[in-house]
Amino acid sequence: MIDAGKVAWGVRIPVLLLMVASLTGCGGDSATESSGEGPYTVGGSITGINSGGTLSISNRIGNSVDHQKNRMIFRANTTYIFSRRVASGETYQVAVEGNPDNQRCTVSNGTGLVSANVSNVDIHCVTPPQYSVGGSVAGLNGLLELKINGGETVSVTSNSTYTFPSRLMSGTAYQVEIHNEPANQDCTITNATGTLSANVTNISVSCISDNWVHPAHLAVNISPDGEDAINPQIAMDGFGNAIAVWQQFDGTFEPSPSGLPITQIYMSDYNLTTPGAWTHPTGLNDHISVAGESAVNPQVAMGRNGAFNDAVIVWAQDVGLVVPDQPLLFIPQLFMSERRSGVWSHPVDLTPASYINPAGSFIFEDPRVAMDDLGNTIIVWRQHEDLASTINIDAPQLYISEYRSGVWTHPANRAATFSLSGRPVRFAPDVAMNKSNGDAVVVWRQHSGTSQGAFLPHRREYRLGAWSPVPDAFFSAGDTITPFQSGNLSGIKVAMDNNGNAIIVWDQLVQEAQPHPFFPGSAPVGITHIFKSEYGGATWSDPVNQLDNISPAGLSVQSPNVVMNDSDEAIITWQQEDASREQRIFKSEYRASAWTHPASLADNISLGGAGVANHDVALADNGDAIIVWRQFDGFKFSAYKSEYRVSVAEWRHPKGVADAISSEISVPTDCDARGANCLPATVETGPVVAMDNSAAPGDALILWSQSDSEDEAGPVSTQIFMSELR
Repeated sequence: MIDAGKVAWGVRIPVLLLMVASLTGCGGDSATESSGEGPYTVGGSITGINSGGTLSISNRIGNSVDHQKNRMIFRANTTYIFSRRVASGETYQVAVEGNPDNQRCTVSNGTGLVSANVSNVDIHCVTPPQYSVGGSVAGLNGLLELKINGGETVSVTSNSTYTFPSRLMSGTAYQVEIHNEPANQDCTITNATGTLSANVTNISVSCISDNWVHPAHLAVNISPDGEDAINPQIAMDGFGNAIAVWQQFDGTFEPSPSGLPITQIYMSDYNLTTPGAWTHPTGLNDHISVAGESAVNPQVAMGRNGAFNDAVIVWAQDVGLVVPDQPLLFIPQLFMSERRSGVWSHPVDLTPASYINPAGSFIFEDPRVAMDDLGNTIIVWRQHEDLASTINIDAPQLYISEYRSGVWTHPANRAATFSLSGRPVRFAPDVAMNKSNGDAVVVWRQHSGTSQGAFLPHRREYRLGAWSPVPDAFFSAGDTITPFQSGNLSGIKVAMDNNGNAIIVWDQLVQEAQPHPFFPGSAPVGITHIFKSEYGGATWSDPVNQLDNISPAGLSVQSPNVVMNDSDEAIITWQQEDASREQRIFKSEYRASAWTHPASLADNISLGGAGVANHDVALADNGDAIIVWRQFDGFKFSAYKSEYRVSVAEWRHPKGVADAISSEISVPTDCDARGANCLPATVETGPVVAMDNSAAPGDALILWSQSDSEDEAGPVSTQIFMSELR
């Protein structure tokens, strides 16, 4: 029997001897090792290494570098010979792979053709002078962080000079960039790049305020204090007049047995109630919905009708429904507030006379509304068409109400569906109007029939005073706007300009072939992509096949959005994972009569790090645009914006997590400053954005909901916050 222990010890001696030889060669003493590849050696001398420094070199023989025998490491001055022997006629190329810290080493006689032993490839290391890099900052109002060569940062909080902490060797290339800037400022940098030959003091940063007013602290909310507020929405007309709506807990509860908190709909307006100023709710009782039952998910639309700003707000609110042989049901119905000729009218009770949908079944809590500048209005919603006693939540239909020529037309009954009866409508519908003449497009997803069916996109349009026919939901009928059947992750969106052009966007599942970069295997991989359908020149242009999409391949998309202006421009946005598997914001733009789509998963606009949660987009007639989103910064969700300004013809994206527009400062004394136990003041819902068409840069408004304190001891509630550009 062989003794395993003795065998192990027997192999240790040569291994140890080999380790000693290797360490001697790498430590800087003369090193020679015969390997038999050829008769000749390549070597030379090392000089000038500082104490504690490490130099690594390599030798390329022909077209290859042998990792074992053609690389060497030195920690002292010495002579050396590469282990790999070389045949006559072979070429060698010795190069420095890694310099000692704060030194630069050069090779003499580093290349040649071997015909004998080569011993004059000498490497000499020098210690160049070191120089500082810095400059000055002007116009700063907040915290600015600069980064050099993608690594070291310096923070600046006042208009002064700055210097990066570390000095760099002479001859080093440098590049300084803005890492973070104040949320309400745009900072530009000059003389940002160069090569060091002396101390650099001329890298100038100039910051200008962008006229945005962001929340200075967590006590400047617009919603009534004390109870949670969520789901803000905005409408803004072309002159900067605006309406903000949201839902908020009013401090009361449903009776037993549910005991659920009751939420109401609240409204703020700019320049409608008070000229040139905002009017906010005075308290939790100052709501526009009827007290007593919960109201949720408000939507708002505005139009400039002559001298007046017309507006419509819609929401879902619970009402009691009597069904034979069943307990009293509390189910959502569709309610509306409207402003006509400068006067608001709000619902006065929860009876069928106050809600606008056909009585007898529930609506889904995702209505949409659009209004033109003549006061024409369209409201779309999903509702079950059967009797309440046979409610099936999987089979809703689409309904609309219209206001034209001063008269509302509501569905007469549940049989008056806008979609084809019998096939369920899924996800929120959408509606867009031509602001000049009342033309409109309504879009929705409806099941295509059969067990292999899917929820496919459909449209109806109002042109020349009439609606197009009801599309047949069955895929075999050919009425859908997509050429293939497959699933999806989210809803459908539509935009329309005042020239009658329109764009519809949606996500749909595509089978991507193997080999796949993220999901390797033998079978194709289902990935959702963004598709678009465009109306222009009196015709629709629909996708022709699965490849006719606009999103980068590899990972799935969700939450598409689209906006248009009256200058023949458009922006499509969506969320999609990048290679880090985090959600990012992507955009396609139509400018100068051409589309520009993302080239890859790296071609996105949101910050690196953790992913985004949701987003919104707005586009003004002059081409200015704003995209907003909330993103996790490592501790909480914060609100961010990207802006496109025609005046400079470029997008201004956030520089870093500190470039958030949402605040994290508690008052009267900040929680962090007190050293208390602090909770992140996270952004809960939103943000949403709207723009007007006034003189550049125009007015804009961003809303979101956020915790109003970081103090763990409380009290803490979620409130509505606003950033404003005027």
